[in-house]
Formats: sequence, structure tokens, C-alpha cells
Amino acid sequence: MNTSLASKQLFEDLLHQITVYDTQEAKEIVFWLLEHKLNLKKIDILSNKIIDTHQTIDWSNIVERLNNHEPIQYILGETFFYGRKFLVDDSVLIPRPETEELIALVSQWEKQQQHPTKPKTVLDIGTGSGCIAISLAKELSNAEVSAYDISALALATAQKNAALNHAQVQFEKVDILEAASQVAITGKRFDIIVSNPPYVTRQEANEMRKNVLNFEPHLALFVDDTAPLVFYEAIARFANQTLNQEGLLVVEINENLGPETAEVFQNAGFSETIIVQDIHKKNRFVKATFSKKMKKD
Repeated sequence: MNTSLASKQLFEDLLHQITVYDTQEAKEIVFWLLEHKLNLKKIDILSNKIIDTHQTIDWSNIVERLNNHEPIQYILGETFFYGRKFLVDDSVLIPRPETEELIALVSQWEKQQQHPTKPKTVLDIGTGSGCIAISLAKELSNAEVSAYDISALALATAQKNAALNHAQVQFEKVDILEAASQVAITGKRFDIIVSNPPYVTRQEANEMRKNVLNFEPHLALFVDDTAPLVFYEAIARFANQTLNQEGLLVVEINENLGPETAEVFQNAGFSETIIVQDIHKKNRFVKATFSKKMKKD
């Protein structure tokens, strides 16, 4: 039996049941829910489109999960990054809009090269869902992309996302903290190295929203308060050995540790090391190039 639904009434009913978000954020969540579950666009809801559906959707369970601060992306099992759909689960961080600016930085660098379309090798360290590696594989010209992560579960999700987006990426289970001292035996070299590593200190946890703190993987989020730059130091050592002459490095950073993070790469032999702000004017990335003449033994 078909069930008739007035989309605007359903929207209002769900909106009033979601109590842990402010009104605007709750509206965006409900719009997203209705598009995902019933293929309703905003215009359909605003025009109060009447729909018939055979689906039995447990709205109360979804609302309960939302009010328990579970991210809508995990509930739906997907999100969007740089215009593409990515599968997500609690083994991977939810891709952030701010991180999309990393893709733009690398694309801009490529366009400024003397031969932008020449073959290039790319490495994403701590790939998680694979959103950065896959986006670069799709956006860059003639790029051979590799991606490392310590989590087998994250790599399984990343593999699914590569297939979903028809991207060629070589995924490997690698602990960068160990690999940084073993690069001599790998023989691999890269033109571009990028990373969005763990950088939130434990003392910053109190400032985080529950939908992040209670659900997203702490392995991919946190570093010890006494060693907040441990991953950047490892990435710097690794890149010192594996990044090609005039190669590009871009890492997402803790906005409170911009100068300190930049100094890590300066000390490792990188030149043109700059802190890049995001659209919100927050310190978001460190961008650097590498010159062999500055390379330390």
C-alpha cells in the first residue's frame, strides 16, 4: 500500500524532533535526510510536494541517533567532498569542507609548473576515507597516487571510495611513525606529499562537539599533549628522504600551532615554508617545497 506524504509537513515534524542542533543546522540535516531517503530536493519540500512511497523508514530511530549527537554522515553512511560522494563509517574521519582547500592548493601548484601535464607521483599520508588521495587522483593530470594509513578498516573504506569514484589509488598499510625511520629500504620517491594527520591535543578535547568527540575515531584525531607535533616531525623526516627536488608538501595543521609546525619543516630542509589560512582566516595548512641543496644528512 502506498503512503501519501506531504513533504513540508514531514520536514516540519522531523525538524521539531531534533533538539541538539540549532535551527539552521537542524534544517540542513533534515533537508539532507529527505534527499537521501526520499530523493526530495529543497524545492520539492518548499513547494510541499506530495509523494507516495513504499519505503518503511524508521524516522524515530534516526532522530534518536541524531539527538544522541551521532553525525548525520555516519547515519547515512556517506558524505560529499570536492563535489564527489564518499562512503564514511566510524573507522574514518568525516571529511571537512576546509580540507577541500588542500586539493585546491595542490591543483594551483600543478598549474604553475613549467610542464603541468607531465607524470607525477603523489602520496597521501593518513588517508582515512581516501578523500584527499582520490580527489587528487581525479583532479591532477597524469598523477600516480599512493595513500598510507595505519588502520586496515580505514583502508577498506578508502578502497570502496576509490571504486565508487573510479579512481586509481595504491593503498598501503603503513605506520608513518615507523616508516619515517625505514624509508631507505622503500626506494619510493614522490613529487607531492600531502597529509591531514592527527593534530588535536587531549587538552583541546573539552572544546570539541559531542558529535566529533563521541563518534569519530580518536586514532585519527588526537595526539599527546606532550608531543603535539609528533606526526609532522615524522612526515618531515620521511619527506626529507623521499620528496623529489622542488617537490611540494602540504599538510593540514592545528591552527594553534602554525609557526611551530612550519618550523618543523624548515628545520628538515624545506624552503618557501608558509602558513596558509583557510576561508575562515584560520591557520589551516603548511605548504613547502624541498630543495636538495638544503637537504640535511
